Amino acid sequence: MIPVRNYICNSKQEVPFFMRRKDLDEDRIRECLTGALLQLMKEKEFGAVSVGEIAERAGVHRATFYRHFRSKEDVLRAFLSQIFKGAAGNREMLQKDFSSFIMPVFQALYDKRELILLLHRAGLSGLFMDALKDYFDSNGQREAPGREKTGADGREKNSGAGLLEEYRTAYRIGGIYSCLLLWFSHGMAETPEEMTRIAASM
Repeated sequence: MIPVRNYICNSKQEVPFFMRRKDLDEDRIRECLTGALLQLMKEKEFGAVSVGEIAERAGVHRATFYRHFRSKEDVLRAFLSQIFKGAAGNREMLQKDFSSFIMPVFQALYDKRELILLLHRAGLSGLFMDALKDYFDSNGQREAPGREKTGADGREKNSGAGLLEEYRTAYRIGGIYSCLLLWFSHGMAETPEEMTRIAASM
């Protein structure tokens, strides 16, 4: 996993000594590749950043990039995934106290607001929708009451309360995503507490 912390990579594009070690930790490689991309995005447009530049900045070979990520977008998906995973939530909070469920998301994004706004200004806000869906799904929707598995292919269907909860979750995800876009356009000026009150009132 990629630690959600301040990414520090080689700004002079020289291969650092520790990156030459064959036993370098895989998580550290992913961390450096992520940091390299974020660093380059501060210097040029996302579309102008090449995989070769990312690898060079991280101090690894280009082939190493593709052993860990499929694309530049994949790097950022993993980055956002780690941020959302750090926002601990659970199904009980989703059903009983929505404010407590969503507040950690706003706080986690706010803590990384410089990088979050970097992604937004690069036209990559769509990645946040995927991250939101994963957050809700992993913390609530998969275990929604009324959901049953049917058929040899394991496809799922909902009925009764489970169906209503699934639509309610989809409605909330869409609303929160729209709030995030507006928040980003404001430069994330509102506090996480203010955003939580707004989201909970919808």
